[in-house]
Amino acid sequence: MHIMKKKILKYTTSLLAICGMTLAIMTGCAEDFFNEKAGDRITPDQHYRSLEDVMVSMRGAIIPLQDILPKLIMLDGLRSDMMDVNPHASMHLVNIHHQQFHAGNPFIDPSDLYKVIININEVLANLDKVQDRRFDEVSAPQIRGALISMRAWTYFTIARLYGQVAYIRDNMASLPANLTQTMMSKEVLIDTLINQIKPYIHDATQTQFEELRFPHYVNSKAILGELYLEKNDYANAVTYLKLACESYLNQPALLKVDRSYQNAAWGSIFLNAESQVLENIAVMPYSSRENQNNPLASWMLYDYWVKPSTVLVDSFLTQVPAAGEPGDLWRGNGLTFVLDTIARRGDDDYLTAAFITKYAVDIHDAFGSDIIISRASDIHLLLAEAYNRLGDQVSQNYALMLLNNGANSVNPKPAPFVRWANNLGIRGRVYLRPRLVPDNLPGQAITTYIEDLIIAERALELAFEGKRWTDLVRIAERRNDPSYLADKVAAKFAGTSHYDMIRNKLMDPANWYLPIE
Repeated sequence: MHIMKKKILKYTTSLLAICGMTLAIMTGCAEDFFNEKAGDRITPDQHYRSLEDVMVSMRGAIIPLQDILPKLIMLDGLRSDMMDVNPHASMHLVNIHHQQFHAGNPFIDPSDLYKVIININEVLANLDKVQDRRFDEVSAPQIRGALISMRAWTYFTIARLYGQVAYIRDNMASLPANLTQTMMSKEVLIDTLINQIKPYIHDATQTQFEELRFPHYVNSKAILGELYLEKNDYANAVTYLKLACESYLNQPALLKVDRSYQNAAWGSIFLNAESQVLENIAVMPYSSRENQNNPLASWMLYDYWVKPSTVLVDSFLTQVPAAGEPGDLWRGNGLTFVLDTIARRGDDDYLTAAFITKYAVDIHDAFGSDIIISRASDIHLLLAEAYNRLGDQVSQNYALMLLNNGANSVNPKPAPFVRWANNLGIRGRVYLRPRLVPDNLPGQAITTYIEDLIIAERALELAFEGKRWTDLVRIAERRNDPSYLADKVAAKFAGTSHYDMIRNKLMDPANWYLPIE
């Protein structure tokens, strides 16, 4: 039925009797993701009989992401200014670090992403066979919308890596041998995806309609808002990204960057991330106990193939807190990375090594850290970016509010944020001093300055979560300024013989996209 790995969730009748439809959809009974092995392949006529079958299929459709997400995170970090290679890194990683891409490099192979698309197409093609009174006029459109949105995220991911996609027309669930493939540019694809998602968007502010949450699937409004942001349609981006933050009426604190993860609790976002539903929207779970290892802990820490760049480490260490010594206390040294004194040199000097530790938070499951696909902070910062680009003073004040101390710091609350009373802002949640705009900057310079602040904050908040390269490309393309990207990436090579080569190569936007084999 699906293209998948050997182990996969398969619900049992007794489990579903306990969970019920809403609980199964809202929480996913996440602790049972790995409970059973998949049996022999089954055909659609044997499946798709009940809502339970649909939920199993939704999980199975995205299982190939387990294999590719760790590779995408490495690809992002090495192409951008997030990571450096260590001397014993594989040649595949060294080549990526030097912006060299060759056939056969497993870190640039998109085939698992296309498997997800094919799998989702199959589920969509068989939904009409479901005969279950719970699969009704309320749940059915939301399930279709979730599938179409997750497929859109997958297509969008491919397009941002390669600049174009092999678009699979007519929702085909398998590829004929004589297929003549249609290649679609990123720009055309974005409009196509927007048109596919919009019919399934419900404005939860209009009624008391309860919007369901599907485990491991992206928020439909969030991906729609991000697509609009990519095409520089800022008004629509604001509309849908804000709606994404307000999607679930029955949990008013959800997606508000509130007190739930204040202080040292910020790190718990990444500890059993699948269960942290106040922050994390779409998560791919791993478990070494179930032989579903996340290799990032090995690549980043135990095998030590890569390390955080000096540029990134310095950015964390020089943050200004609301009080106390310099440094990003909660997000930086001790969680995202660790600085370790490893050898003495002379009488007083020590050599210090930096290790990426964001995927080694769970000491009880060394290779079981989940990978977060989408979370609240990501959406808030995209929303701030869209507000800023609207260009008026009110909107830019909203952008700075979301970046800094949140709606909680503003009284009376601005009309669009009356329900956001507990929102602390991205920097406020981790006790960092607000980032402000200097006086007397001209209009367009203000927009650029705030945008720089937001993108710099995304580098800290979302470090090693696979967002950095696409952020740099998006801003460089928007500004029509290749030096924006080239200078930032080349900075990690400062003082080496590679600096000029990397910068010159990235001054050509054609080199921002991976080659299609």
